[in-house]
Amino acid sequence: MNPVLYLDFDGILHPADVRVTPEEPLHPRVYVRGKPTDGPLFRYVSLLELLLYPHPDLRIVLATSWVRAFGYENALKRLSPALQARVIGAATFPAPTQFGTISVDAEERGLTRWLALDDDHFGWPEERRHQLVAPTNPDLALVEPGVAATLAIKLETLCAGVPLDAVTNFARPTSTAERLFALPNVTEAEVIRALEEDARVEAILRQARARRDNVI
Repeated sequence: MNPVLYLDFDGILHPADVRVTPEEPLHPRVYVRGKPTDGPLFRYVSLLELLLYPHPDLRIVLATSWVRAFGYENALKRLSPALQARVIGAATFPAPTQFGTISVDAEERGLTRWLALDDDHFGWPEERRHQLVAPTNPDLALVEPGVAATLAIKLETLCAGVPLDAVTNFARPTSTAERLFALPNVTEAEVIRALEEDARVEAILRQARARRDNVI
């Protein structure tokens, strides 16, 4: 059975505070400090696509309020074609917590290998936190320092068939993005380019390791 990523949108693919108004019920906007902005939605889709690229067997289940608010097809179309091709459905069970919704869906699908990418960690049991990657900065979302690297490591573990709870140490070298964040006046565009660079380098390293293993 294919490994599955449960994917949230808000707080992952763009900042967490996204709202609609009675005047524009089908026009969600990103809010910053309580005020609407014209900040782009789904700005980190290309980054997620890069992070998933090394794992062609990975499938996605949508675990987002966008499905309830705008419908499954509308939510699906917000993703890139490459990500859309991975989607096998949505988690819609009306549980009190996101963990409840996802865990019920996983049980119904008979999943044994799954990971959630979601900023809502409320009610997530401590003994199951290894199945969650959760940004804590609502504005940075997927480009929060360390999040993309942690996701990459957990995806590699999940797709290799190793139990996620067996990996307790996610020690890693400092990424290009994290080094940039330590500099003054760094822009978001620079961070995104750095994360894309890290993802490409990691893909090259994986290919090199695969070629080496085949030779051996």
